[in-house]
Amino acid sequence: MGIPGYRDEPAPAWDSQALVDPSEAEEFLCLLHDEHPELGPVRHRLTQVRQEIAESGTYVHTPDELTYGARIAWRNASRCIGRLYWRSLLVRDLRAVRTPEGVFAELVRHLEVAGGNRGDAPGSRRIRPVISVFAPAHPGKMPAVRLWNEQLIRYAGYRNTDGSVVGDPRYAEFTEAVTALGWRGKGERFDVLPLVLESPLGGPRLFDLPEHAIVEVPLAHPEYPWFAELGLRWHAVPAISNMRLSIGGVSYPLAPFNGWYMGTEI
Repeated sequence: MGIPGYRDEPAPAWDSQALVDPSEAEEFLCLLHDEHPELGPVRHRLTQVRQEIAESGTYVHTPDELTYGARIAWRNASRCIGRLYWRSLLVRDLRAVRTPEGVFAELVRHLEVAGGNRGDAPGSRRIRPVISVFAPAHPGKMPAVRLWNEQLIRYAGYRNTDGSVVGDPRYAEFTEAVTALGWRGKGERFDVLPLVLESPLGGPRLFDLPEHAIVEVPLAHPEYPWFAELGLRWHAVPAISNMRLSIGGVSYPLAPFNGWYMGTEI
């Protein structure tokens, strides 16, 4: 049997109403205590978790369990060529943040931390791998906040009447959706799209990212000097925000993660 999610073995479909599988929790906790014997025997923790699942259908990770689980998730991401650096992943525990305003502030902070300090010169910035983990899914309950964007930074695409697109054609439909919600871009090639945060009570809301949180790189070619004259650029932090993080049977629907762009991807 293949390992779910590993290479070409598809991960099982997620049922947001399902209770946490105790066997998944046990497998994760045993791995954690096996790799970190300083935590002591796993038996007591397993008893606690089984009781929590029996009472509520889920359980709460400790900060150490959350950090380890997020790093292991990157370690197990077979398609990611940057996963060799999984130990360096900064895990931000934001499970207590449950309002759209609070989530947006932390998403901005994510980009600030990942893209370097504000005072750094652009050429001296170093991209840092970061994951921001928000509230977990709870069986039978709606997520506290849902993010529409598949990445934190993406460029708008404006359709012209002749069918051509100014900006990124891939996001023309998304651009039309946020425009219908009241967003107005400049109509240029590199307009950064707003974040759309939706809560069960408030519906979707638009939040524009501040300029200082968006690190961009001008594109040039090592052999063709004229390429720089095209005025192309791209954002430096690939913060993926549409992937569900699963740790020991507990799902985290909002857990934006970034590594860095590799030469082979570009």
